[in-house]
This record gives sequence, C-alpha cells and structure tokens, in this order.
Amino acid sequence: MKLSFRRITSSGGFIPEIDGLRFIAILSVILFHLSEFLKVKDLTFYADSTDYSVLKYIISHGHLGVPLFFVISGFILGMPFAKYHFGQTGPVSLKKYFLRRLTRLEPPYIVAMTILLFGAVFVAEILTFEKGMISYLTSLIYSHNIIFPDVLPELNGAAWSLEIEVQFYILAPLMAYIFSVRSPLKRRAVLILTAIFFLAFKNFSLNPLRFLSIIDYIHYFITGFLLADLYTSGSKILPRTRFDFIFTFILFTTIWLFDEGDIDSNLYSFLWETVQTASIFLFYYYVLFNKNFSLLSNSFITAIGGMCYSIYLLHASIFSLFGNAVCGITFSKYSYINVPIYSAILVTMVLVISSIFYLLIERPCMDKDWYKKIFRLNRHT
Repeated sequence: MKLSFRRITSSGGFIPEIDGLRFIAILSVILFHLSEFLKVKDLTFYADSTDYSVLKYIISHGHLGVPLFFVISGFILGMPFAKYHFGQTGPVSLKKYFLRRLTRLEPPYIVAMTILLFGAVFVAEILTFEKGMISYLTSLIYSHNIIFPDVLPELNGAAWSLEIEVQFYILAPLMAYIFSVRSPLKRRAVLILTAIFFLAFKNFSLNPLRFLSIIDYIHYFITGFLLADLYTSGSKILPRTRFDFIFTFILFTTIWLFDEGDIDSNLYSFLWETVQTASIFLFYYYVLFNKNFSLLSNSFITAIGGMCYSIYLLHASIFSLFGNAVCGITFSKYSYINVPIYSAILVTMVLVISSIFYLLIERPCMDKDWYKKIFRLNRHT
C-alpha cells in the first residue's frame, strides 16, 4: 500500500501555496509552545551567557500562527460561496457543508481528545478524573471558552482556537452573502470596513462578552473572505515586479514584530493590529497570486502543512510526554548546543507521531464519503 501525505480535498482542487501557508502557521505555533516548554523544563546551568533576547522576542509572537490559520479558514470556506455568487458553480448545499465539517474534523478531534484524556488521567496522572472529564466534555462541545473564560483548556490548551473556528463555520454561510453584492468595489469596501470596525470594537474594549469568541478574531476570517473574493474572481490588485520577493519578505517580517500584549495604548494597539492584518493580507496575496516564496510549494513543506490539524491537536501533549526525559539529558554545558538538540528531538517526535495519527485517523476522514464506505462494507459482511 502506497502512503500519501497529500491532503484529500472535497473539490478535487489542490492549492499547494495554502498548505505552504499552513506550514508557516503551524511552525510558528510549535516554536512558541516549544520555547515556553523549554523555558520551564530546561534547568541546565550553562557556562555561556549568550544573549537570545531578539530570538526569544520573535518566537514569543509565535502564537500569531493561530490568526494565520483563521485567515486560511476564511479563504477556503469563502471560495465555494464566492464561486456560486459569481456564477461559476451551483449553490452550496448547507446540508453537505455542515456534514463535511462534521465528518472531516470531528473524528480526529474526538480521537485525539480521548487519547489525551486517558493519558492525562491514567498514565501521566496530571489531572484527576473529574477535572479531566470536565475539560474533555467542555472542549468536545466547543464551550470551554464560554464556561471557563480566561482559562485555557487543561486537557489541551490549543483547543481554545478550535472553538473560534467552529463559531466561524456556523456563521460562514450567513457571512458569505456579502459575495452577492454585484459591484466588486462595494463588496470589497464592505469587507474592509467591516474588518476595521471589528478591530476597533476589539481594541477599544467595546465587546460586552467576557469570554473569547469569534468577535475578537472575525477580522482575520474577513481577510480570508477578501482573498477568496479576489482569487475566485481572478482579480489582481498588485502587478508583478522584480522587487516582489523583497516586498513579500518585508510583509512576512512585519507580521511578527509586535502583538497586542506589547502595546499599552488602545489606539496604538488598534493601529498596529490594522497594519498587522493588512500585512497578513498582502503577504498571502503575494504568495497566492504572484507565487512568491516558491519554497512554500515544496512537497515536503506542503506535506507538513497538510497535516497541520493533527500536529496542532497533539504537539503540546507530545512535548509534555517526552520533554522531561529529553531535557534530562545534558549534551554539553553550552546552551547553543543543548537547546537546538532538544528542539530537534522534540520537533522530530511531534512530526513522527503526528504523521502516524494523520495517516491513520485524519487523512481517511478527508474522503467526504468515508463513512458511507464503512456502512457499505458493513452491509456486505
């Protein structure tokens, strides 16, 4: 049997740059959590006094990989609706749309969370059965952010963002009516102004909700919608130039310069996040439309990006499971030797274990008819 890491798409279309962008998003999240883990667990007294402040500062913004995922979700889910409203395809069946979300995402999520529950309660014994079950159930119904505001899920801290994603999946068909506006200029102006409105709503503390919700991140999904609008309609807003790579690199760098925690002023936070969101949009534009950063289309890069869901679900728990043993080995008395080795070992473990999970659990669920085939097989046995 030939194993393939290439994701299965319901439309049959494959955009390698999207999985390349997923690679950037998941890599930044991994490095962020790895840095936080080593900060606590690597207790070696090093002989060198190397200054890693710049590197630590950049990696500390790795959590911005989550908004990068939100933009991709807006782009991917927005395209079928845009194609319909632009007269390129038939209407989107909401039944099939929600069934696809359910059959594609729920089985890997439930399996991963169940494994983590068993591991945390009965193997590592870091959670009592009661606490584990509470975290498990509230995460399974995507309500942990609501029930326990300001507290990350104990079972899987990364699960908080999946609750935001699910809220977007529910709202996306309604939001997609924006594509019915016939004037491209008006349609795109509405998208941009709506994103700016919600940025202001967030940064000036106008949100009455005490918990994290799509309201805090909707501008990223709208950015994805704007990209879907341009991509589906074949519109280009920036011509190719010989300086494209430089522009793309500057935009990529700008994304990671600051996050909202670095800025005290509401006004400056709003202005910066507007610049940051615009930088993400333009960076994605250069990658998707002008095909810059061609390395992102490399098969190895797209394979890792393609299994980002499995990696996202498992990486933090893999660090916790193997990290203590790895950090207990002293390879040298120098941090610039030890830390890269620790990082390489742990990231390799993440890739290996996530690859197995992806091939056995997630990838089969990418086949939109997987459950039909199982029922058909059962009838014949």
